[in-house]
Amino acid sequence: MKLDILIKNGRVVDPERAIFLDQSVGVAGNRIVDLQSVDNPEAETVIDAAGCLVLPGLIDFHAHVFHGGTAISVNPDVIGLPNGVTGVVDAGSSGWVNYGLFRNSVINTAQTRIKSYLNVVNVGLSTLGGGPTGYLENTNPANFNVEKIARTVNEHRDNILGLKLRYSQDIARGRHFSGDPFFATVELARQLNTGLCVHVTDSRLPADELITHFQADDIFAHCFHGTGHAILQANGELFPDIKAARDRGVIFDCSNGVAHFDFAVARKAMEQGFNPDIISTDLTLRNSLRTDKVFSLPFIMSKYLNMGMSLFDVVRAVTTTPARLMKMQGEAGTLASGAFADIAIVKLRQEKVVFEDTRGERLTGDHYLDNCATISNGQIVYRRQRF
Repeated sequence: MKLDILIKNGRVVDPERAIFLDQSVGVAGNRIVDLQSVDNPEAETVIDAAGCLVLPGLIDFHAHVFHGGTAISVNPDVIGLPNGVTGVVDAGSSGWVNYGLFRNSVINTAQTRIKSYLNVVNVGLSTLGGGPTGYLENTNPANFNVEKIARTVNEHRDNILGLKLRYSQDIARGRHFSGDPFFATVELARQLNTGLCVHVTDSRLPADELITHFQADDIFAHCFHGTGHAILQANGELFPDIKAARDRGVIFDCSNGVAHFDFAVARKAMEQGFNPDIISTDLTLRNSLRTDKVFSLPFIMSKYLNMGMSLFDVVRAVTTTPARLMKMQGEAGTLASGAFADIAIVKLRQEKVVFEDTRGERLTGDHYLDNCATISNGQIVYRRQRF
C-alpha cells in the first residue's frame, strides 16, 4: 500500500488512546492508516518530524468565525490552519435569521471543520463591532422567536450543538426585559433537547446559583474570568456547587478572550485541581494574532503549560474533549486508524514568552508550542520548509 503522507521520527501525543510514543503516522486519502498492517510503507510525501510533537489536529471550541456576516468574526482557514487548528466551534455568532447564510457561506465552504452554537438572539452577534456603529445584542426573551429557533435547530442538528446566550450585566443593565434571559434560554434548550453554552463573565446571577441549572455537557464559558461573580468564594475556595457541577459532567471552558481570563482566579482554581475541561481562544478580529492576551490557540495552550498543567491534559483539552462534544469522537481529535487525517506537528521551544490577563498581570514563561505543519482532511495546508 502506498501512502499519500508518512510522518516519521515524531513523538505522537494522543490522549484519546493514552499514547505518548515515538511512532510514525500514515495518511491515505483523508484518513489515518494503521501502519502495523502496512509492510514497508512507501509514501508520496515524507515529513521528518524529528524533535517535534505530532498531535491530532487542534480544535478551538470557542471562536467567532461567521466571516463576512459579523464584524467581529475571523476567517477560520486563514487564522486557524497555520496554527494547527483543523476544527472550530462557533460560539453563537449567528441566530436563526442568518444561520442559513453562515452555514452556506462559511461552514460548508471552509477547509476547517466547523460546528456551532445557535444564538438565541435572532440576528446573533451581527450588531457587534465596537465604536459608534456597533451595539450590544438584545437578549430580551420577549424577542426570542421560539418557533424559528426550534426549526433551525431541528433542521441542522448535524451541526448545531446547542443554544448560546451572553449573560453579562452590560447587556441587560437598565433594560426592562420580560423575564430573565438565562432561565428562558435554559427552558428552551431543555424543550429542544439540545445543549447550552453560556457566557458567564459578569453574570447577572452568582456563579454558585447559576451553575445549578447546568446539565452534563452544557458549557460554562469563560470559567476563569475575574469580573463580577467568579467561581471562587471570598476565601479563594471553589464554590461547592461548582465542584459538584463538574462531577455531574458540566463542561468548564476557559474561552480566553481579552476580557475573560484572570490569573488570580485561574491559579487558585488550578491549585485546587480544577483545570479547564476545554482550552479555547474566543477568537475575534480584535484579538487574533494581535495581543499577548489571546493571539492563537497554541499560544493559549502554552500559557497553561507554563502554569503547570501537563502536556497530556493540555492536548486533551483541545482534542479529545472537544471532539466528543462535537459528536465526532473517533473521527476527530485523535490519530487512531480510520480517523480523519487532521494533524498538527508542533515544536516545544525553550524560549522566553510573556502572557497577559485581562487586568494586565503578566506571566513570563520559558517554553511555548510552535506549530510547524498542519494537515487537514488529508491535505498539507501549512508547512515550514524547516522545523
